[in-house]
Amino acid sequence: MPVLSSRNEKGRFEFEKNQTILEVSLENELSHLHVCGGHGRCSTCRVQVLDGLENCENRNAIEQAMSEKLDFPDDVRLACQTKLKGDVTIRRLLNGMEDIKFAKSAIEQSGPIGSNKDVAILFADIENFTPLSERMASFDVMYLLNKYFDFAGDIVMSNGGAMNNYIGDAFLAVFGLDDTGDETFRAVKAGIEIQSRLNEFSAQVEEDFDELFKVRIGIHYGEVIVGMLGCRGTERLSVIGDTVNMAARAEAANKDADTDMLITEMAYSQVEGRVEVEDFIRMKLKGTSERTTLYEIKSVIGDSLAKENTEQKIIGGIEWNRSVPVADLKEGSKLETSYQDEAVLVFRHDGELRAVQNACTHMNLPLTGGDIDDGGNITCPFHGTAYCTKTGEVTKWCEGLPDDMPAENKAMITSIKQNPIKTFLTLESDNHVWLAEP
Repeated sequence: MPVLSSRNEKGRFEFEKNQTILEVSLENELSHLHVCGGHGRCSTCRVQVLDGLENCENRNAIEQAMSEKLDFPDDVRLACQTKLKGDVTIRRLLNGMEDIKFAKSAIEQSGPIGSNKDVAILFADIENFTPLSERMASFDVMYLLNKYFDFAGDIVMSNGGAMNNYIGDAFLAVFGLDDTGDETFRAVKAGIEIQSRLNEFSAQVEEDFDELFKVRIGIHYGEVIVGMLGCRGTERLSVIGDTVNMAARAEAANKDADTDMLITEMAYSQVEGRVEVEDFIRMKLKGTSERTTLYEIKSVIGDSLAKENTEQKIIGGIEWNRSVPVADLKEGSKLETSYQDEAVLVFRHDGELRAVQNACTHMNLPLTGGDIDDGGNITCPFHGTAYCTKTGEVTKWCEGLPDDMPAENKAMITSIKQNPIKTFLTLESDNHVWLAEP
């Protein structure tokens, strides 16, 4: 049986022919990084073949593309793609203790760090923002930015997109994360609506501050990597890849073209026949070597073909999630539901619909069995802590402890920090209760 030798562990591992290097590593419980899940989308699994390169199958198309992009020498191979047919000796190139810890905690527990997805990216940037911000008072700049981001965000979300990132005065919106389809049409429609709304907004800025306020927009369609990005505890869903860069380049091209919104050829191919083209230009975008066609879109034709999202809706800039049927919620009853994987308790109090997290902040125990008094306070059935269901504030703390409880136990239980419970916004619509973050 052929053998894979690893200089990292100074070990020898037998394998079946046509297994990949990564498969052999994982079968033998080696801490071999593979953050894309072993699909050839990253280079973290790469190895140096020290001996037996002739016993490795030739690079497949996936590995060849990665090796050309990163300029790998012949003896550096992707472990996830390299199949073995005889004895080989390797050295894993990413093998530090921090890498191993990360692999175990972030990958083995949660699976691949990112996933590939086809989306439409809308990138928007304020024209000449730096000199504008220098001329204005800082608080005035913040005021304008927040007003602009507010209505732009409403438009993006009403078209099924998500405000993904803010970079100073620029923002990045993503369409297609919800899998409802027609993402490019929705992105283009959002861009047109933003520019239309800007006509009124810019006029007001000029009247109030004697400043011009113009926004340039670029849209591109393509594949991105979607995943959680950030230091531990602050992670947020992010998208990265050339598609994001192309949208930003299309936005920047507006300056030379003297336009407000341009979409790329790839984006146009997704909406051709459903948009009215004002004009088009051919130019080299920054960071590219070939000329490309960019389209200035005047309007959209017809409505979006996206599947209706019956689980979420945008009202007044707030994203609402559908919950329990109204018919199931009787006066005096409590229903268990969830909001984005968070346990929630929904009920009526004096005819008013309310919702709170279904866990006391004392010891994280469920509130389902707790009584609600005339004042709208719910009491945890375990240790007697009570919370106002309207504000979430603590109204009683551990007043239900047994009299015969040992003093040291009572002191330990009552010493826990008194934190309020989380409350949720509620709405009745379409015969359902809808929940939102406050």
